Amino acid sequence: MISLKEIGRICGLSESTVSKALKGNPAIRRSTAQRVAEVARKYGYQPNAMVQCMQTGQSRSIGIAYNNFRCQFAGQVMEGIQQVLHENNYDSFVIQWDKLVKDKIELLGRFARRRVDGILLFPPESADPAERLAELRNIHCPVVVIDQRWPGHDFDYVGCDNAKGMHDLVSHLIANGYKRFGVIAFPSTSSGEERRRGFLEAMFEHNLPIDASLLTVADEAFQGAYAAARSLMERSDRPDVIVCYNDYIAREALNAAWDLGIHVPEELAVTGFGNLPLCSLVRPCLTTVDQFSFETGVAAAKLLLERISSTGNFERRDVVIPTELILRNSSR
Repeated sequence: MISLKEIGRICGLSESTVSKALKGNPAIRRSTAQRVAEVARKYGYQPNAMVQCMQTGQSRSIGIAYNNFRCQFAGQVMEGIQQVLHENNYDSFVIQWDKLVKDKIELLGRFARRRVDGILLFPPESADPAERLAELRNIHCPVVVIDQRWPGHDFDYVGCDNAKGMHDLVSHLIANGYKRFGVIAFPSTSSGEERRRGFLEAMFEHNLPIDASLLTVADEAFQGAYAAARSLMERSDRPDVIVCYNDYIAREALNAAWDLGIHVPEELAVTGFGNLPLCSLVRPCLTTVDQFSFETGVAAAKLLLERISSTGNFERRDVVIPTELILRNSSR
């Protein structure tokens, strides 16, 4: 890659003059600046990011603490993030932080050493958040938490309106004649607790009884869901509908119904949450709640860049993305 010194030799200029010309310094004649820019384009000149970082105090890069690369939700959030970063000429440095925690590697220090301007945080799946909070507070740059709230954290947050989304879904099901509800929850997360609250509020509003024996839990988003769904379906008093914490759990419920010969939605309804691409690929197509994951990524990245460009102190902000009920063939 060509350097400033080499451009100067071609143009017959000093290295400092070339640098000023590329930065648009008004002291450089227009014809000189145009000649320098032409040579820089011709030979593919790229500015040294490390030098720019030392000069401006900004690396124009952000750190992303990520986990499940196979998850459609996280992937769509990441697409939104990368679109905003691309539009604003920012790079990203991604770590799979649960893996680093398990290997007892200092993870957030890597962001500090890279001099990232800010951090987008997908909360850890297995690590104790309290351990990470101390590290995060020692990294003096803005942090935006995505999708899950941490107890006691004081960082900006971006996520969907989980409680209202579940409330709207359950209210719709009740209006269409469903009365006996089974639930496969995931309450170890803030979104799980919020969706549980939305379910309970809808049931209370419509004066419907809640059978606690029909409220089950999937230990992890991708494990235990099939067994939990099958146990509900094998009961002699099985529910009219199984409401699932997310679309992945709902997919496993559809699989269990298929294996047991239960027709969906004629004999049993199944609903998810998320509106992931898989909802249109399973049969029957899945009734769900759209939590606008791509838009969540866009909002998180925009908020972080806003914080990076801000000066002074600011109050923590929660950005809550509205949800939308998506009706398909897995419910009446």
